[in-house]
Amino acid sequence: MKKPVALILSLISAVFLLTSCGLFVPGIFFDDDPPLTREENTGEEDPVSSGAAVPDFSSIMAGNGRTDTVWGLQDPAARQRIIDSAKADGYDVSFGDDGSMTVKDQEGTVFVQGPDGSWTMQGDGQSTQLGGDWPDNEFTRLVPKPDFKLAGATASGDGFSAAFQSVTAEQIRAYAEKVKARGFTVDAEEVDQSVYGIVVYTYTAYNAGGYRVQISFASGSGGITIGK
Repeated sequence: MKKPVALILSLISAVFLLTSCGLFVPGIFFDDDPPLTREENTGEEDPVSSGAAVPDFSSIMAGNGRTDTVWGLQDPAARQRIIDSAKADGYDVSFGDDGSMTVKDQEGTVFVQGPDGSWTMQGDGQSTQLGGDWPDNEFTRLVPKPDFKLAGATASGDGFSAAFQSVTAEQIRAYAEKVKARGFTVDAEEVDQSVYGIVVYTYTAYNAGGYRVQISFASGSGGITIGK
């Protein structure tokens, strides 16, 4: 009984961990609506293109980066205003050809908004991502790409963790079978039961290379952790 209860608590704690990473904004990053681009706006004049607004960089670095405006998709004049405003606030801003925007503070922390509106934070050897696509790294290449939506992920040289959005127990069980087929069957442990009316599932195993995977589900939340 202790292990399933601990799993529930660990998944709840994961939500607070993502919050503490400085990127999670309730109702924004977990909104099913895609971010608006300048061309996809509702017909109203874009605030940046009209010269009325630029990003609040202090809010972005505090974790309030919004996905409803993709700053890298604004016109050249608006992007230059953003660069000038950031410099006045003590931040360096650059734009990628793909529509991304990179914000760097004086301490070296880097925030990147992708062209899809998602944000990634990089600093202290760790990368934290909210939303966006399944990342490509040495850990994610060991397992199949999940079919469900990514809520958030963290990666470092030692491991990778991700939380899934809008996932069911059946989907997690099916995904675990795909992970098993990729060789994660050494010292396997599996828990699948209902605790206080909450479905709890976890699968933990190693592969031949010594990598450990744990797939978890409880109370509508799912996730995966991969480590050396």
